[in-house]
Amino acid sequence: MTRRRFPVRMAAPALVLAPMLLIPAAVPARAAPPAAAIGPTAATLGCRLYFNDAGTGSSPTVWQDTFTLTQSPAEPKVGDTVTVTLTAPTGPDNGPVGLNAGDVPVNVTLALGGSLSGSATLRMSSYPARAVAPAEPLGPITATGTYFAAAAGAATLTVGRVTFANASATTHCSAAGDRDHKAAPVPTSIVESFTVGGTGTATPPPSPSASATPSPSAKPSPSLPPSATDDPPSATDEVDTPAQPFGPTSVKLNCKTLSSLSAWTATHTLSMSPSNPGRGAKVTVSLKFSAGPKSGPVPVGAGDLVPKATVKVGGAGSGTMNLKGPAYGAIDAYAALPGATLTGTYTTSQAGLVSLTVTNIVFDHPQVDTECNAGADPVTGPKETSIVAKFTVKSRAATDNEGEGGGNGDGGGSLPTTGEGGVTTLMLLWSSAALLLGVGLVVVLPRRRRILRS
Repeated sequence: MTRRRFPVRMAAPALVLAPMLLIPAAVPARAAPPAAAIGPTAATLGCRLYFNDAGTGSSPTVWQDTFTLTQSPAEPKVGDTVTVTLTAPTGPDNGPVGLNAGDVPVNVTLALGGSLSGSATLRMSSYPARAVAPAEPLGPITATGTYFAAAAGAATLTVGRVTFANASATTHCSAAGDRDHKAAPVPTSIVESFTVGGTGTATPPPSPSASATPSPSAKPSPSLPPSATDDPPSATDEVDTPAQPFGPTSVKLNCKTLSSLSAWTATHTLSMSPSNPGRGAKVTVSLKFSAGPKSGPVPVGAGDLVPKATVKVGGAGSGTMNLKGPAYGAIDAYAALPGATLTGTYTTSQAGLVSLTVTNIVFDHPQVDTECNAGADPVTGPKETSIVAKFTVKSRAATDNEGEGGGNGDGGGSLPTTGEGGVTTLMLLWSSAALLLGVGLVVVLPRRRRILRS
């Protein structure tokens, strides 16, 4: 078998694709304890790369691997919640750019057919398991999900689409051939046939543990309509995915105040709470640094200097958000600013891996502001920092506690989407000039700037 490499990699960790396969197998007469594995079986899918998961896709590729599907219980009965696991030992090849561990969550959409209907999603929330060099195999895939066995009779599971949800370049795969695999997926030939035992039908419990949305009605064959999404109603018992907070790690940034450039090195920590929320949850994001830059030759009055930051939200979410810390007390000339903790909130939308990147830190002063980021000139050539954290949003709806959130006043709010409001202000922050008192740091959010008079 020939494996072709995916040209699925861009400037940001762009990813490759990987498919899943199910194979028709005879249902054992009675399988109770260990579930019988189906496969291993070789299969091929067609895939396309979607930048920021938009457009009709590009860079068509073919991906081949050997797949094994396991159901537990292996011989389900009406009313059972069935766990499905799909594995592939090699994984697709990485693109031309190295990939970090956990950059590409895997989602596999299954169509239920025969006596069952609806869909189920298998997930591997953190993939690959390690950093992968360009053109190297991404490694083993194990995706797991559940469905509810609602009706007795002959049933099928069909792999409809496989998605590799990289924050910068998502890959969608379906049946072999080149097409828009995101908007118009075609069910693959990976089909598992089995029998649901018992009689009649069953209704899922009020708090379903299945990631499918079955109904008693039967369909002659499974289908995956173009409108299917990667986030169908899903299990309340989804496994908590460990968050990946940043730090504490020493980071060097460049700062600019008026025309003065200076370097700032401090230990930064970026975290979020809750770390594994449902859709619609209010997440509090916190940025803590051990010490600020030095103040300039002019003392700063108490309450005049406020640390603020901008965070870009990527992956299964998009937009920017503001963080804000408490105002500093009086600061002497040439004194090092104390450390601070900045917080803000935003509301999750889609399920999947979310990335948080600190793009700018500003020390806001009524007269002179300082702007800090990774750019050589933080004002005329701003550049995102290396302060990046990640966490996974579950496909279930947020609980009441997750909807309460926290954070302070103007540091919070939902992610901006379209129209007026937070977007304009946040965009201005990205290009605003940050200035230091003399040579000290003080940052500004987009606001009308006062002119210093001599």
